[in-house]
Amino acid sequence: MKKSSKMIEVMLVATVLAVPGAAIGTAAPVYAYDGKSDLEVIPLPDDIRKLLVDLKEDYVPLLSDLHVDAIGKGSKSETILTLSDRKSVITASIFLDLVVDADGNITSLKLNGADRDQQKWDKQATYKKLTDFIRENVPDHIVIATQPMLSTDRKAGLDRLAVVPFYPVLNGVWVKKEMGRAYIDASGQIVHFWQEKKKLPLAAEVADPKKAIALEKAASAWGNDLDVQLVYDTAAGKLVYEPVKLPVVDALSGEIVPEVTVTAIETVKLKGTAGNSSWGDRTKMEEWLAKNFALKMSSLTFESPSVKQKKRDTDLYEWNARMYQSASVLVDRKTKSLLAFSLDGSAQSEREKPLSEEEAKALALRFAETNLLSREQSFVVKQTSPVDYLPGWADQNVVRPLYQYDFYPEANGIRAKTPLFTIEVDAKKGNVVKAKVNETAAMPAALDKQGVIGQERAKELLLKHAALRLAYFYPQIGGQTAAAPQLAYVPTADTEALRVEAKTGEVADSWRELTE
Repeated sequence: MKKSSKMIEVMLVATVLAVPGAAIGTAAPVYAYDGKSDLEVIPLPDDIRKLLVDLKEDYVPLLSDLHVDAIGKGSKSETILTLSDRKSVITASIFLDLVVDADGNITSLKLNGADRDQQKWDKQATYKKLTDFIRENVPDHIVIATQPMLSTDRKAGLDRLAVVPFYPVLNGVWVKKEMGRAYIDASGQIVHFWQEKKKLPLAAEVADPKKAIALEKAASAWGNDLDVQLVYDTAAGKLVYEPVKLPVVDALSGEIVPEVTVTAIETVKLKGTAGNSSWGDRTKMEEWLAKNFALKMSSLTFESPSVKQKKRDTDLYEWNARMYQSASVLVDRKTKSLLAFSLDGSAQSEREKPLSEEEAKALALRFAETNLLSREQSFVVKQTSPVDYLPGWADQNVVRPLYQYDFYPEANGIRAKTPLFTIEVDAKKGNVVKAKVNETAAMPAALDKQGVIGQERAKELLLKHAALRLAYFYPQIGGQTAAAPQLAYVPTADTEALRVEAKTGEVADSWRELTE
């Protein structure tokens, strides 16, 4: 989307029910629905016309099939556009929402309704197109992640995509506080983008990067604290070693930054009694929500699946509250199985005594058995919860007592690389507040460990390729983020993607999954 590319004449013609419009970038009219009159000629600004043509040529080829439905101005002089393939009020299936600031930079792009190919990703080409788009639209000095990640957020309609986040800079140092993301599909089309200014502390209010210890010293401490584990990568069909965790090194003291969460591992066998008779049936889902979460359904506003998601294979049902808790349920359109659940907002009342660790775990296991799993299966369950003694920056009254449970399929005592389910329990609410089913390939019944290299050797190989970078790092715990950043050495995105193939010892990067 070169800002200097040629201009192509396009006229915007508004009609209440537009006939099929000409493709963006041709000399013919582009028909639009503006909701005002039967016929009104609205000249499309030259800079916006040019932007749409360049966007079609370089990043969103599907624009050829769209026309402008509405154009307006926002409170900050930004231009807001809505485009679609609308031929009548009810026939639109592809939608594009676009926001362009006064300087001609895209600040928001949302393309809904496009087909998502399952073709193989070209990681290098994907990364280049994403970074080119970011650089053309973000005028600030920024740091762009050095690796794309896979986005699997089916609830937001952002699954089967690759994503690259980008960050601000302070004192010449990367600030690990996202200021935007760009998403692309496997065909190379930008489908989602956002950016926003981030309020940062003053340069004098944070640690001086000139006082940071040498990188070599930080790397030594990081390597000493690193542990690796053997897991099965279901996508690649291989046994691999990956880090158990990724340490962070305090750049002033050289010490490992203490963890703000603790983990516990347990292998369990679940019976699995979940059915699919309720999901997608509004009456039955509302009975389930009222019974299990004490929601007063009459006070909630129901929102059925969006017309903008016609081509999706999922349906999102939402019950929104003006006060207190809202709920959402994501259902597989074909199998009628539960894919995701969330309970958001403040509860009208909370438990005087939070759930104990054992009570929270029992609740999560029961939810998985009765709602997510339909057969007997063994899992390695990883529990993550806040530390007992919170760091000084954390407010005991703000931090939520959240327990997260990742359910990894296992065979021969080796777990899968990716969990099949993730469930989150809020101990003060006394309820499951999030649940998600991941799209993963099946785990083999047995795994052959013959010829696998040792754990220490795998660690040595990984460390040869690992790299750290100085950053201002914001610790987080229980929904709270530290007000001030900590100067630290953190692993690069390239390092986070490293995996060691357990039988060959080859070090390779893998696709990481974006986690919120």
